[in-house]
Amino acid sequence: MIGARHSVGTRLVVAVLGLVYLVPLLWIVLTAFKSDQEVRAHPNSVVFSPSLATFTSIVDTASSSIVTSAKIAVSVTVLVVLIAVPAAYALGRRLTTRWSRASAWFLGVFLVLQMVPQPMAVIPLYGILAEWRLVGNIYGLVLADVALMTPFAIMLMRPFVLAIPRELYEAADIDGASGLRTFRNIVVPLLPNGIATVGAIVFIITWGEFIYATTLMTDPANLPVSGLLAQQTSLYSVSWNRLMGLALLTSLPLLAVFVVAKRRLVEGLSVGSVK
Repeated sequence: MIGARHSVGTRLVVAVLGLVYLVPLLWIVLTAFKSDQEVRAHPNSVVFSPSLATFTSIVDTASSSIVTSAKIAVSVTVLVVLIAVPAAYALGRRLTTRWSRASAWFLGVFLVLQMVPQPMAVIPLYGILAEWRLVGNIYGLVLADVALMTPFAIMLMRPFVLAIPRELYEAADIDGASGLRTFRNIVVPLLPNGIATVGAIVFIITWGEFIYATTLMTDPANLPVSGLLAQQTSLYSVSWNRLMGLALLTSLPLLAVFVVAKRRLVEGLSVGSVK
């Protein structure tokens, strides 16, 4: 009896959460296929004549921003993973066994960095990148996003390193393997779930990053998708169908990343939660 009640309650909660998420998504899709006249006359109507006019008018602009965001997100993801994996190995294995205080100190610094609000860092960061002549191009934005995501990625990767059995490290030490060889031949092959998890999350967050993107990319023609979406709103009006159409198009790469990395992402997050 108790189990049946629990099952009904769980299904009710799932149904409510499904409505909370699906209703706005349905409204986005319907609005994207409406014309300007239908949006102004009947913004909440579900009965209308679908039109592709919105998508044909935004496909060129959206494709340019998607390419820009893809370049930024892929570059940031690759660089962050290349930094986070060896750093997590150092914090999770080397510093833990040899210099535990140093490991705790580094983790404390990473926690503090995660608590600093992003708007507080954008002004000094802008000044530094301006001196390096990196404001207004992708390179400066990639550098800023790498600095933003690296501490988070290291902390996320560390539990995966800790999940590797200690006996493997001991066997490597007995065989006389160096730290670099142990990392290359033992640690990295055992971290596909961790690398996929960190890579997918970093890609998704970087894809939608807004503050650095709109501040450091000064040319409106080179804005990534987050800046392009912000351009659709003004002080006096909002082009709702254009905004929703852009939201759908720019979400497709994220959907593709999630579908590809779904299995490893679920497995990886479960490992991280246990550790």
